[in-house]
Amino acid sequence: MYNQRLGIFRQIAIALAIAAVLGAGGALPAQAHTTGPQLISHVDGVAPAAPGVDYSLLSTGSAPYVTVSLRGAHTFEIRGLQGEPFIQITQDGVSVNKDSPSLYLTRDPSKKPTIPPTVSQTPTWEKVADQPLYHYYETRAEWPHIGQPDEARRLGRTATVYRFSIPAVFDGHAAAIEGHVTWIPAPINLEIPLLFVPLVVVGLLWLEPKAKPYVAKIARSVTALALAGAAVEAARILVDLRSGAEGGAGIAPLAVLPGLVLVTTVALPRLLRADRRAYAWALFFGLYLLVFGLLRTVAPDSSLPVLGTWLRRAEMLAGFGVSAGAGLLLFLSSPMRIASPPARTYGPKGRKVATD
Repeated sequence: MYNQRLGIFRQIAIALAIAAVLGAGGALPAQAHTTGPQLISHVDGVAPAAPGVDYSLLSTGSAPYVTVSLRGAHTFEIRGLQGEPFIQITQDGVSVNKDSPSLYLTRDPSKKPTIPPTVSQTPTWEKVADQPLYHYYETRAEWPHIGQPDEARRLGRTATVYRFSIPAVFDGHAAAIEGHVTWIPAPINLEIPLLFVPLVVVGLLWLEPKAKPYVAKIARSVTALALAGAAVEAARILVDLRSGAEGGAGIAPLAVLPGLVLVTTVALPRLLRADRRAYAWALFFGLYLLVFGLLRTVAPDSSLPVLGTWLRRAEMLAGFGVSAGAGLLLFLSSPMRIASPPARTYGPKGRKVATD
């Protein structure tokens, strides 16, 4: 009966794994444009101050979408990509220079523009709105490079990565629309890791009969990795203390030390004695090392940046090994995985008859 149930479990897990692999292609996100969710444009204002001018940005998948309006008896003119007159707004409405190259480059950035050969730097105004309100795409207000900013990505936190200035004229005086682009780290996407759960189940079912004779060796290996991880974490704490942070932030890493002492003096000895509760403690400790190794980057003002980088890598590696080994020990020691030999009895003619 046990073998039959095990076979059914394996068949179900294999089917789920195949479905996960087939569905992974549809779940993988496509490469986003550089103005996607991680790069957001902001307007700081018009300098010098231009009373009555409202200029706002909406970051889209193509380029920042601009809404510009004017209040009062003023004239506001936005210069084009080459410094030519582009958009002119007065209280009577909006006019655009139809001979401006910028007119064709800011209509829809998702499409390749076709600029007529008659376009020149000489303005030819064409009224497009009776109200002092206009919308257009502004490519100068986005991240001007391909891909993501490496420096901000290394920092792992929200940062200003680019500042822009768009020339303008307000009531005959030179002005500029100023703003900046902010890089925001992408949120953790749990969809992709969940797709690998069936694959992990299949791997555990395949590994189970091969690993059971080596439970004691696995426990000793997990203990050694956990001790190494605790030592690396203690070293990272010392490096953080040398960074010179003031106040509570400077001594905050010390709060981890009691936990390290409990793990090394209480949990790990019990792990060697095959205490199943110690397996769970080791699993949580490994996850702690892995998660905090990923999230806690090396401080920019660290006195030992190279050492801090290598300690961080070692912490993540130890965390992965400890969590994987402890999880395997929990799986192998689960009451559901302990097979009892099938009971047998003898029939009336002395034949062995298996009973469930």
